[in-house]
Amino acid sequence: MSQQPPTLTGRQRRRRTTLRVKVGDIVARSLITVGGIGTILAVLGVCLFLVWEAAPLFFAGEAREQASYARPWRDAADARPLHLAVDDHRNLAWTVMPDGKLHVFLLATGETIDQRDLFPDRELTAASFGEGGGDAVFGFANGQVQRADITFETSFISRADIPAAYHDMSVDEVRAYREGAVVLTPRDQFRYRAVKIALDEPADLDEPSPIRHLSHTTRRTGPIMVSYTDDGRLLLSEMRRRRNLMTGQVRVELSDCDLPFTLPADRGAPDYIQMVGLGDNIFVIWDDGHLLRYDLRDRDNPRVVEAIDLVPEPGETLTAAGFMLGRHSLVTGDSLGRTRVWFRIPAREAQRIEAAGVVDALDAVDQAPEGGFEADGMRMVNAHELPGPASGAAVTSLGRSLRSRMLSVGYSDGTVRLYHVTADNLVLETRARTGDAIDQVTMTPRDDGIVAATAAGLHNWRMQPGHPAVTLQSVLQPVWYEDYTRPLHMWQSSAAADDFEPKFGLVPLIFGTLKATLYSMMFGLPLALLAAVYTSEFLHRKTRARIKPVIEMMASLPSVVLGFVAALVIAPIVARFVPAMLLAFIALPMTYLTCAYLWQLMPYRWHVVLSPWRFTCILAVTPLALVVAFLGGRGVEQLLFSGDTRSWLAGHVGTGAPGWFLLLLPVCAVVVALAFALWINPALRMVGEHWSRSRFALLEIAKFALGIAATVALAGLAGLILAGYPWLWFDAATVPWSLDPRGEFTVAGIDLSPIGGYAQRNALVVGFVMGFAIIPIIYTIAEDALSAVPDHLRSASLGAGATPWQTAIRLIVPTAMSGLFSASMIGLGRAAGETMIVLMAAGNTPVLEMNIFNGFRTLSANIAVELPEAAVGTTHYRMLFLAALVLFGLTFVVNTLAEVVRLRFRKRAFQL
Repeated sequence: MSQQPPTLTGRQRRRRTTLRVKVGDIVARSLITVGGIGTILAVLGVCLFLVWEAAPLFFAGEAREQASYARPWRDAADARPLHLAVDDHRNLAWTVMPDGKLHVFLLATGETIDQRDLFPDRELTAASFGEGGGDAVFGFANGQVQRADITFETSFISRADIPAAYHDMSVDEVRAYREGAVVLTPRDQFRYRAVKIALDEPADLDEPSPIRHLSHTTRRTGPIMVSYTDDGRLLLSEMRRRRNLMTGQVRVELSDCDLPFTLPADRGAPDYIQMVGLGDNIFVIWDDGHLLRYDLRDRDNPRVVEAIDLVPEPGETLTAAGFMLGRHSLVTGDSLGRTRVWFRIPAREAQRIEAAGVVDALDAVDQAPEGGFEADGMRMVNAHELPGPASGAAVTSLGRSLRSRMLSVGYSDGTVRLYHVTADNLVLETRARTGDAIDQVTMTPRDDGIVAATAAGLHNWRMQPGHPAVTLQSVLQPVWYEDYTRPLHMWQSSAAADDFEPKFGLVPLIFGTLKATLYSMMFGLPLALLAAVYTSEFLHRKTRARIKPVIEMMASLPSVVLGFVAALVIAPIVARFVPAMLLAFIALPMTYLTCAYLWQLMPYRWHVVLSPWRFTCILAVTPLALVVAFLGGRGVEQLLFSGDTRSWLAGHVGTGAPGWFLLLLPVCAVVVALAFALWINPALRMVGEHWSRSRFALLEIAKFALGIAATVALAGLAGLILAGYPWLWFDAATVPWSLDPRGEFTVAGIDLSPIGGYAQRNALVVGFVMGFAIIPIIYTIAEDALSAVPDHLRSASLGAGATPWQTAIRLIVPTAMSGLFSASMIGLGRAAGETMIVLMAAGNTPVLEMNIFNGFRTLSANIAVELPEAAVGTTHYRMLFLAALVLFGLTFVVNTLAEVVRLRFRKRAFQL
């Protein structure tokens, strides 16, 4: 007979496993397997969905030529158009030629619909077109100027009112009708679009002379323009419309002002005149790159404030000039195919970024402008440089987008390039079939097409730019935004201005997530782990049975309630009692330690009797510590912070020594504790080996007081040295440094200063409240891990003469380290993914500051705030999914590393 294999106990089982148990085991195993695989697939599905939504951000743009035909303005075939405009439906287009004629044509076929001679009795010599081209000002050889509104007018025609020849049109088909174009809409309506022209009365300059260059901008009071005339005058003019209340006749008046302009002896007439959007600056530019900038903020005293060279390299010439959307950033193109973008920043910042090597922003700036110009505190900087095609063809035309920071550039070899200026991103490149130079290039109002005019014809491309504002570099690296002093990490997805420049930097959000996690873990992790150790190893079992469920019930509080309490209750209290709150972080541990040393003075008999009441005594002294902190807060404020903590934090009063003192206090405490452990404690143990318990307790109290005094003295001296107090040195002039922790210590665009200006909703409040939220989960898992350590290990340690504290620290904690680490990582994940608390209590400001008294914005809070208002499919919408993917990746990497470390701890625990 075959023998059954021996069992662990040596006894054979007398009962067989029933079929029901076997089936239940199989079903349970199957369900667990399916559930595990399903969880993995669900997580993988979430990841794939996030990738699916975020991936189009990095797809390249595309352009497809829809039509190419001969120029509609055949009577002026050799002339270069002054301006080319397209309606938002890409049906109709118009252009103004140098002879003053307006040509209206179908964009799809080039069929001419209307042709008008706008100025039959005058010679057009200059023109300026505003945003979209509809607002225009024209200058003439007789010294007159005339304003015009050229717009697309839309109306709808019923099928009964349109000729029968149009009834067979298909949906979206375009045909010429009267002086415009008609389109059949999907709702069986005929949409009619025509060009509407409204000309104001011409106005005369004070001294009529042919106008050669003209630039204007429109304000609420009317157009303001600058003109250059044949007699060498540079005029600033305001155009005002006067309506006769009796006759209704509108009369246009000009108020002229001569600008202080003298034609340089080595140069001819300027080639470009450009006025910025606010009308406070104008640029006078020559084709050799020389630029004069006029400051017009004081209209009674206009002056030249800067002279720069836009093309500093020898052999370069300027071939095109214009503005980006909003007319703040000047765009220039040169004969080597490069396109540069310039705007003004404070001169001090310009010199600083040049010294820091951020960019070669001032290479082209004349440090001593000719003529002794009076500076206005601003400097022009070359913030973006866009390379041209490989052929090195010259830039011939610039066309700006009417809704974004895209710029279309035409070249002399027929190439057309589309750039996103903010991201320095080449979106797409295409080329005219004929290879002729691009005379005029424009973008359609909806950024879905490019139209270019050459000497041979007109070219129309349909394009899909994708999401050009987003590149890997623009998301993770500093970007130089318009009118900012240097490249920055920023997140700002919307604003009220039409010329707003979206900022999609994820670094502030990632930093905010890490900052929230750091401060909340600094507060919650030590409390949770120490509470778990105390509960598991020192607290009576009956008391532990009551305490643990209470702490676990803390997890039932909704995070929205905690955020509400933090924002409306805790934050105002902390703002009112900042010194007391800071002192509480010192008073609480000092009170506990002081009471612990005093506990040792009790006779041993009393110590044994009162030992079960130790936890109650700890709870009793906690209010005492808080009262001490509250009463001492005002004195600390007077002593350290010049009587006003918030003003001191903002840097308005006092020095940085108190800040260094508070920051270095924990470090000095560790240094003093190590010194005591290495040198003083061994000597005291040898000296007091035969002392009584009470005498040794007195010595411990004296050592504790000495340690506090040494820590305070060391931190105070270090703070004075770092703050650069002159009396610490032999001569005040020999102070080698003067550091202030409230200052700006920027590394890679991140301000690492731990203290600074105070905001009511800040990281201190979030750290306290979110630390309170993560304590239950960390405590529960950690306490379970400690309780799972076999009791025979504790008994063996205690039996060998170790104290309970030595047993807990040297045996129980190392054995349960894998569980403690898991608890910490789960708490970290809880803090990293928290939304409502940081949304309500952190101020929701995406700033890169380590300042504990300032706010931040996390990835999760940003998604919760902005996703409801993001239009589906837009760049903003997909950036939020990219933020979610980054958060997913961060937690995945952290959890993976945590699992690797946990398994290593677990392996070592088995070896104990």
